[in-house]
Amino acid sequence: MFFSKRRIVSILTACAFTCTTAAAIAPSTAHASLLGAIIGTGIQAVQQKKELDHYNDTEEGRQELFSEMKQKYGVTSDWSLNNRLDNIMANLTTAVAKVDPSIEKKPYNYFINTDDSFNAACSLGHNMMVNRGIFNILPTDDEIAVVIGHEMGHGQKNHVVKGFEKSVLPTLAANIVIGTSGNAAGIGASILANYTQKVHISKPLEWDADNLAFDYISNSNYNLGACAAVWQRVIEEYPGKESSFAGDIFSPSDHPGHAERRDSYAKKLYEYSNKKVSVADGTVKINDKALVTPVAAAGMSGAERSYFVAGNLARVYHSKNVPDATVSGGTIYMGSQAIMTPAAGDVSASEIASKINEIK
Repeated sequence: MFFSKRRIVSILTACAFTCTTAAAIAPSTAHASLLGAIIGTGIQAVQQKKELDHYNDTEEGRQELFSEMKQKYGVTSDWSLNNRLDNIMANLTTAVAKVDPSIEKKPYNYFINTDDSFNAACSLGHNMMVNRGIFNILPTDDEIAVVIGHEMGHGQKNHVVKGFEKSVLPTLAANIVIGTSGNAAGIGASILANYTQKVHISKPLEWDADNLAFDYISNSNYNLGACAAVWQRVIEEYPGKESSFAGDIFSPSDHPGHAERRDSYAKKLYEYSNKKVSVADGTVKINDKALVTPVAAAGMSGAERSYFVAGNLARVYHSKNVPDATVSGGTIYMGSQAIMTPAAGDVSASEIASKINEIK
């Protein structure tokens, strides 16, 4: 637990009274040691809070921590991956600013590390790293943007600071009390960098970040269906494995389950579409009537593709002015919004367009 200044004063006052009374009866160096330990812990708590503020709020501290993170986790220099991440971050920054302009005062520092697992992490000071492995596991920038949007949600709402205060500072304070980390030295950027992937955030805050990611994606040009598609893909790629494929950030102990997250996003997609568009067992529906069940194609399962089709439809149905479906160049459109390009094995574009116009 992080101690407030008032709480520290209360503890020290109570402890001083107890030790003074006990010393009058039977003086003991143990009492002095205990008082010294508590005083040291209280001073350390205040010092740690100051350091968290430094690395979270000052530009000097932000850059110092960012440098330590890159040194600890390594930096991927692949131009194409970095260019993709630059574009995603630029698009998401614009989207976030529409609902939270504070991002303009503290933009994100970010880099791709050399880890090939599926993970990303936002640390103090809007310092973010993305595992190289995400680009191998997720086939589209839309899906990668969902994961990064989730992390930006943590950053925008100071979830990371709360996680440090609840899960990291007590550990550091305990080490001081039992004498494993020496005297009351400062935390330092190098120590904070070690905890980038180990800050446990409560499930309510994880849900909050998921909801924020949906809001951010809705204010961008990314496909809203990608939010559910990410978790459909994870379920298929790693069946029965809730966390072994990824870093601590996806630990089931403090994160919602994969199916829960997929279904939550699917529900939000349905609500965004004015309760017109839904997905059930890989079938896209309009007004609860089956439209299309996509086949596996382009490195995606049919179920994963279904969420992308639903995401495109949801953009149209979010407006109450719903245009007719047409076909151009093998792609189905509703107005200027592309809906679906049928793959080999799918129902033809003309059949799907006719059905949309019939049930819309």
